Amino acid sequence: MTTIRIFSLFLFTIYLLNIKCALGDNELNKLNKQLSPAKMQQDIDAWREWLSHTHPNLSIRMAKVAAFDQAITTLKASLNTPLTNQEFLAKITRLNSQFNDGHMNIMVNSQSKLTQAILASGQGLFPFEVIVDKGHLYISTELGGNKSEYEKQEITQINGRNATAIYADLLERTYGDTPTHREAILSEKFALYYWLFVSKASKFDIEVNTIQGTKSIQVSASMATPKAQQNESFDDLFKFEILDNNQALMTIKLFWWQDKEQFYQFTETAFKQLKKHGIGHLIIDIRHNPGGDDDMWKKGLLTYLADQPYRHTSRYTKKIIAKYMDEGETAGDIITKNYDHFEQVTHNNPLAFSGHVSVLIGKVTYSSAILFANTVQDFDFADLIGEESAGYSWQTGGIQFFTFPNSGLKAVSPRFYLERPSGKGKGKSVIPDIYIKDNPLDSREAIIKLAQLNAK
Repeated sequence: MTTIRIFSLFLFTIYLLNIKCALGDNELNKLNKQLSPAKMQQDIDAWREWLSHTHPNLSIRMAKVAAFDQAITTLKASLNTPLTNQEFLAKITRLNSQFNDGHMNIMVNSQSKLTQAILASGQGLFPFEVIVDKGHLYISTELGGNKSEYEKQEITQINGRNATAIYADLLERTYGDTPTHREAILSEKFALYYWLFVSKASKFDIEVNTIQGTKSIQVSASMATPKAQQNESFDDLFKFEILDNNQALMTIKLFWWQDKEQFYQFTETAFKQLKKHGIGHLIIDIRHNPGGDDDMWKKGLLTYLADQPYRHTSRYTKKIIAKYMDEGETAGDIITKNYDHFEQVTHNNPLAFSGHVSVLIGKVTYSSAILFANTVQDFDFADLIGEESAGYSWQTGGIQFFTFPNSGLKAVSPRFYLERPSGKGKGKSVIPDIYIKDNPLDSREAIIKLAQLNAK
């Protein structure tokens, strides 16, 4: 390689690094931007107006909408001095837990970009992946997923602050259908939320409970990307394996992929293998599936599993938005109707599976994955196994986005609400037919228990 070419590559590398640093600085600069009280109040008014034109009915998830609006009024009144964007974010995100909806939140425009900006600046994040469960914080792994010697140990203090207080501060700012759902979401976002709402610490003195008693851990901030933000390949998200001479496992961590045909080819190949090996019991694991597109499971799974016409909802409520209007509809109207369209079964499908199907569900199962679980349970296509979902069985959807005009923060809201096919279960989670406790540190444990159960 010539000296000129080496020098050119060196300059290009420096150029890319400068761009990366500039983009990172931009994300951090956004948080430091000063906002006047008037600008923050304008943001809140614009968002609340947008919400009224987008959400189908806030009372679906809020017991007292008047109390929610009073909280907004109180928030606006408290904004009487200039704040940075981050300080404004810390105040307005206290509304997130009041939405009672995993499809509705207020946050920075891009959590992944902010995370990368923090790491690029050399600041680092809380050094562990955390499991948030029933008001307690437990160490799962090192940040990023590497095994930790402190696995399963409960955190009682971080830098002198009680873990209970940290939990309360962060859970209030976390969105989700239920407190359990918010805990599941906070588990994935703990490191970033700690940086945003607690402290930008570079070193941590963490007190944990061990079998031998209380122990103090001193560790520096981590430069790893949190596990939930790491890019996953197709093979990470979608897996198929033969467990024994009668059982197989299909793991689906998301009902979305940019190349849907690749997913449909994956499931077709899997059902060919089921037939070839004479498998009698199929386990479909969607415990860690937060949703996606319904057509992924309708075409990719129920083509082979459905033995009767089915529908994914029995009744819906939707807000009419101009860009989604059908003929005869008026923007701003709220429509509630029975859903009478049934998906038809593919008859004489040579790959149709007639064996026993078990669908593993858990706390993270959400959105389109809940619709799939509802459908297979209500039409008796499969047994649901595992723990009840943290999200409600009646789901919102059709999410819309709003950018606050002054702060640039982002809000999300659904535009429709779906009752499950049976019409039952309002205000309830998806309840499994057979309960098997999940081990968040060993996802294989529940699969082994289920396989043993069906081998008897």
